[in-house]
Amino acid sequence: MLKIIIFILVIGVLYVLWRMVAKHKINAAFDQQRQDLSQIVQHDDELPEKTKIIKQMIDEERQKTVVEPEQKLDVVHDQSPVVKIAVTDEDQRLFDAVAQLFFEQALQVRDFQQANKIQQDLMCKMPMNTESQASAFDFGEWSVFWHYHDQSLEYYVGRYGIFYAHVDREGIEHKAEFKDVI
Repeated sequence: MLKIIIFILVIGVLYVLWRMVAKHKINAAFDQQRQDLSQIVQHDDELPEKTKIIKQMIDEERQKTVVEPEQKLDVVHDQSPVVKIAVTDEDQRLFDAVAQLFFEQALQVRDFQQANKIQQDLMCKMPMNTESQASAFDFGEWSVFWHYHDQSLEYYVGRYGIFYAHVDREGIEHKAEFKDVI
């Protein structure tokens, strides 16, 4: 019995050592391939012709999207320009009007499968640059969030009910709650 245990221990130790050596060799081979690739990319004259053309096209696209200094809004930490998109009063009123219609509907859908339908139904009525996101959380909770510059609208389904929140163009928050009786 003792011989079997010693044999199993020896086999286990050999397996662990083999895994460590194999892992080291795989990592070394990967590092070598990465270094070779970075050396190839650093020398443009050694790149294949198709790669040179693609790289040139990407550089041209980057130059086209560079914005003139008077059009810059902010510069993010990665130094990429952010383009300011015109916000019109009409678009802001449209967002508020859609939010008001949404509140008047008093929609009380609890199934997350319907989140995309709710999201799409409102998105087609909102201003062009409105952003939207549907998210699922723990315990069956989920929300759909619409955002247009300083305005927002959220439909949240939680454990204790359904909640609406809307921040209008003047910064005033409107809420509606449909709480469940426990």
